[in-house]
Amino acid sequence: MNHSEEALQKTIDYLNSEDAQLSLKRDVYWPKWDSTWWHILLLYELGLIKEVPKDLMELFSEVVNNNVLHFFPFTESEMPKETDPYRQILCFCAAGSLYQMLYSYGINVDERIPWLREWFTKYQLPDGGYNCNEDAYTKDIKKSSITSTLPMVESLLLFDQDQITDAEKHVLVNAANYIVSHKLFRKLTDSTIMDLNFTEIRFPRFYEYDFFRGFTFLYHYRKKYGYTFSDSITDEVEELVNRHIVDGVITLKGVPLYDKSYNPTSDGKWEKGEASYFDLLKLVMEPNHQSLVLTKAWEEMKPKYLKVIQSYERSTSLPIQLSRSEVITIIKKDEEQGWFLLKTKRGLEGWAPLKILDGSMITQDYDATELTVFEGDILKVYYEETNWYWCKNQDGLQGFVPKNNLEQDNFKD
Repeated sequence: MNHSEEALQKTIDYLNSEDAQLSLKRDVYWPKWDSTWWHILLLYELGLIKEVPKDLMELFSEVVNNNVLHFFPFTESEMPKETDPYRQILCFCAAGSLYQMLYSYGINVDERIPWLREWFTKYQLPDGGYNCNEDAYTKDIKKSSITSTLPMVESLLLFDQDQITDAEKHVLVNAANYIVSHKLFRKLTDSTIMDLNFTEIRFPRFYEYDFFRGFTFLYHYRKKYGYTFSDSITDEVEELVNRHIVDGVITLKGVPLYDKSYNPTSDGKWEKGEASYFDLLKLVMEPNHQSLVLTKAWEEMKPKYLKVIQSYERSTSLPIQLSRSEVITIIKKDEEQGWFLLKTKRGLEGWAPLKILDGSMITQDYDATELTVFEGDILKVYYEETNWYWCKNQDGLQGFVPKNNLEQDNFKD
């Protein structure tokens, strides 16, 4: 058994022990970074959440429901007397992470913690995000934190389209627009970088943010709901990720976690002190740690460079361009292929993916531009949309090309 396997086994053994249950009963969250909460959250980020014992996950949801406030207080006067603000208030980073852990395990979160799901719609700020600093909700100008926002909206992407409410869909598009407006990590005022740490890939993420995490959300939102964003964002992400790749694997700098915690004392009280780290966490935080989890994710998301194996000429010089909330006339649907034929109020006809249709309303912006290509061309492929690829040619022209007209393996020089 190597060092990684030993560290993983120690965490699994711990989670199967009485100590893990005692930790949850003592406090659902603290101390950082060595309570049951953090062991479970790390396994979730590693894709190993199913290694957690079922009885512990059930206890987890029970303790949360019984021991923390069921709302996020904006002012001290809102809190019930004797409330410990450190131990009994979930921030949005914690709330979103909690929902993801429990839901991904198979716990019915809405049944076990019935008040949590309404947080997604209740606490979104006007700019599209959330903020764990409660005073953001009482100021005249309310500004979100991109760090607080990601765990919340990642949770909503767990749901299939028939499981999510209209209000939650509205939350998703507002949050995506908020992230895109910041180009993942830039200030709105002058486009400078908000925090240099945001340009370093972080793992574990826990309550941290980086460009890769933001892009992962946008990628999966586009894949599930057809949300569109500028290819320039993907181009910059590709450049930043390539800086982190060593021998084909994403290799991390090892940005440390915050080193302070709220710790239990021998007399049953709590006090501020130093944070501690368990073996598996220390291992993945080491400088030059090669993350197979993130590398696998990037292999799915990264642009592909493919060769055209059959020429294609665009079908129209007047492609439809649709805007979110636009009302259209449906001519016919092709449920099997995932497309529908429509007519706009301007009288233009064209096809669009069914995923962006709700009744007769368009839910996402959509550009049906096609690209004329010739056999042998090399295209940069950004994403697939229902058997078509959105591509850019060597002249910088962009548009859709039928998937079958391109080779299916990455082209390499």
